[in-house]
Amino acid sequence: MVTRSIENIEFWGGDLALDFANTTEGPGKDHLRDFADLVTWTRRAGALPPTARVERGDLGRALELRAAIYDVFAALASDDAPPRGALRSLLAVHADAVREGTLEDGDWAWAGSHPDRPLWPIAVAAVDLLRSERLPRLKMCGNCRWLFLDRSRNGSRRWWSMNECGVHTKMRRYRARRGG
Repeated sequence: MVTRSIENIEFWGGDLALDFANTTEGPGKDHLRDFADLVTWTRRAGALPPTARVERGDLGRALELRAAIYDVFAALASDDAPPRGALRSLLAVHADAVREGTLEDGDWAWAGSHPDRPLWPIAVAAVDLLRSERLPRLKMCGNCRWLFLDRSRNGSRRWWSMNECGVHTKMRRYRARRGG
């Protein structure tokens, strides 16, 4: 198993917002350790152009957005209503993104070096997913709790990756059945 870092973490969520929510693996395994990690991740994800300058900002706003996205989509994946506070937090960043952005050929674009610039495409992606026909494909991994869009033909996936979570889950079940 490869040790994940911000430089190699997978993009298996099937959506920018879900991939951002998956930049943590629980307490003690946060891949966003500082603002530079946020910039690195957004560049890798294609959400921030390689040449874009961004003023150094507070990572706290990014962590709040990530928690809001996770809480909203985890609730939806469990067929629950999203928490109102989390939805308000997400929509606040989305409103900033809309206010600061422009539409270019049908896509959002942002200029300048505002510290929240890396967050804006993520918030837009999250709201777009909430309004999307893809939302019924939203799942939460039965092993690690990462969020993903199930792209399988019959919509029956239970984990984001068979090679990671699927094999570990199956091994645990096998050992439990065998008594060892």
